[in-house]
Amino acid sequence: MVPSAPADPSAPTGLTPARLLTLCPALASASALCVAYSGGLDSTVLLHLLVQLHKQGLLMAPLRAVHVHHGLQAAADDWMRHCELQCATWQVAFAACHVDVILRAGDSPEAAARDARYAAFAATLQSGEFLVQAHHANDQAETLLLRLLRGSGLSGLGGMPEQRSLAQGSLLRPLLGVDRHELHGYAQANGLEWIEDPSNAEIRFDRNFVRSQVLPVLQQRWPSAIESLQRSASLLGEVGELLDQLAAEDLRRVQDEKFTNRLSTVLLQPMGAARQRNLLRYWLTTQAPELQGSAPGYHLLQRCARELLQQSVLEPRQLEWGKAPHALQLHRYRDVLYLLRPLPAPPAAKSWTLTQPLVLPSPLGTLHWQTPELITGVPQQLELRFRNGSELIAKGDGQHQSLKNYWQERGIPPWLRNCVPLLYHGEELVAIGEEVIATSSLGIATQNMQPLHWQRSLLLCGW
Repeated sequence: MVPSAPADPSAPTGLTPARLLTLCPALASASALCVAYSGGLDSTVLLHLLVQLHKQGLLMAPLRAVHVHHGLQAAADDWMRHCELQCATWQVAFAACHVDVILRAGDSPEAAARDARYAAFAATLQSGEFLVQAHHANDQAETLLLRLLRGSGLSGLGGMPEQRSLAQGSLLRPLLGVDRHELHGYAQANGLEWIEDPSNAEIRFDRNFVRSQVLPVLQQRWPSAIESLQRSASLLGEVGELLDQLAAEDLRRVQDEKFTNRLSTVLLQPMGAARQRNLLRYWLTTQAPELQGSAPGYHLLQRCARELLQQSVLEPRQLEWGKAPHALQLHRYRDVLYLLRPLPAPPAAKSWTLTQPLVLPSPLGTLHWQTPELITGVPQQLELRFRNGSELIAKGDGQHQSLKNYWQERGIPPWLRNCVPLLYHGEELVAIGEEVIATSSLGIATQNMQPLHWQRSLLLCGW
């Protein structure tokens, strides 16, 4: 733990609880606040400020703190205990979340820890609650420099937003306009103690290198570098908001009204390449809010426009975005662009007793046999199978039609065909999805009724 040096009355700090409310008015109207409390300097100052606002009657929302235990440092248990004791002293409800940091191929340790941390926050956040984080102006400057070096677009160069949605609630960063020097001054003036993570000194991590080796040099030459970088991020964020507004207007013209994961490539083609990429970026991030921290990159958007949107593309095409468990797929079929999660492998064949719902693997849904009182002579069981490529549909004239031809006539995308349940009576194919194609074999009295109902996710609707 790092105790603050004795307070120096002659060293004022401009950071006060009242100023925090001025910087972030959203705090005053919040219904509940959950502080991301690591025990470091920044989150300690933030929690103390909020506690003081409660004591002064200026903050009425219930306040609690959540500590994420990564288990990456030998002292992790001690840090958790420090946070718990500090919360007890300040009479703040405390919870700890233990996470496993999984390092996948291509991931940095920083990114893996961040992903685990945000997953834990999302899981603990309650409906309508604010997750309050202690990111400050220096963090914003570091973020902007790192994203510039990675070639980020405007959505990335806008830096960390002060507020955004997260799981059932929202994420709030009230200290983005505050320099870290002010946080340190506040901690000293109020006799606070905090944790120093030794990994913060390891310059093999990109952010630590920028913090300790790059920003100090910039500030020597340009003393207002932090403020200037923060202002640039704010201005770029405003431009990003305008581009989002344009994308939202464009999206309304090309998006399927019922199935929002589908776009018309015919309506997309007349747009310029930059406008196409802007629309695709916005569409992807709004369809997959869980991937807000990893917006689609320039190269993916370029490939999507080149490989999936051109009029010359006739055959089905596919691209992938993101990493498991949040990977997504972009498909082009005919004149429609689809966004979906990878579908599960179809299950093995099995018997289905019609009196019970047939639950399929997520998100394939559930099959129900309806209105049994209107059906006579229906077999008690049918067999569930999935496509193997050789299925034939019996025609009334003794002829047969291939299942592939049936799907092509109805415009069923190829990637969905393996997931459509096929129902057999003996060796006769009698139903495809919820469409009964052999009413006489099932003893159905009328061909106008629909005895089958396939309750499935939006992903498979409208096929």
